[in-house]
Amino acid sequence: MPPRPSRLSATDRRQAILSAAAPVFARLGREGATTKEIARAAGVSEALLYRHFASKEVLYAELESHCVEANAVGSRLLAEAVPSTATLITGVALLVQAVFPGIGDAQSHDDTKRLVTASLLGDGQFAKAFLDRHVKPWIAVFERSFRVAQDAGDVEDGVHTGSAEIWFVHHLANTLHLISLPDITVVEYGVTREKLIENTVRFLLRGIGLRNTAINRHYDPEKLRIIFASMDQDTP
Repeated sequence: MPPRPSRLSATDRRQAILSAAAPVFARLGREGATTKEIARAAGVSEALLYRHFASKEVLYAELESHCVEANAVGSRLLAEAVPSTATLITGVALLVQAVFPGIGDAQSHDDTKRLVTASLLGDGQFAKAFLDRHVKPWIAVFERSFRVAQDAGDVEDGVHTGSAEIWFVHHLANTLHLISLPDITVVEYGVTREKLIENTVRFLLRGIGLRNTAINRHYDPEKLRIIFASMDQDTP
């Protein structure tokens, strides 16, 4: 029998249940997770859980919104971003860091990635909501910044980079994170995690067509590591 729950407001109780449900769904999947398991994780009875959520399906649908809201990273930087070569390079580095290895609480980050992956194997709704909210706005900024970089002569001649190539920035970083989820080392890359992140950023920037001179001018891995460390500390 779960311990007697502390008294919370209805809103706080719903949020607590949603927070507890995320790792359960991430571990067991949408079909495998049960309300009994979720209630146990939240420290409440199933009866109390059902007072807040009419069914597991309703809870999962709300969990999608909860996780998308809870994992906003870099929104302030996005709002202040002015299309430029520097914005493109710093933005790619930020997106790689946010996706792999993540910014903020590591367990929450891993849980969200597992939920996204499970969604892709199902109806895709959670994955679409997450990507639309947290990645798509960056893709638009990168596309505008790429055109500015091209006009500034910072892109190799004859390169034609479109939306698909820009999306590859996220896709490669996401693949690296998925490979790192198990407790064992699935792939031995032969470099440190920090060096792997740096190599990934440089690989992607060259892949979308930026000149090495532009990358070296604006990409400072050590400075960015300090910024990302401070973002980790500021993330609740």
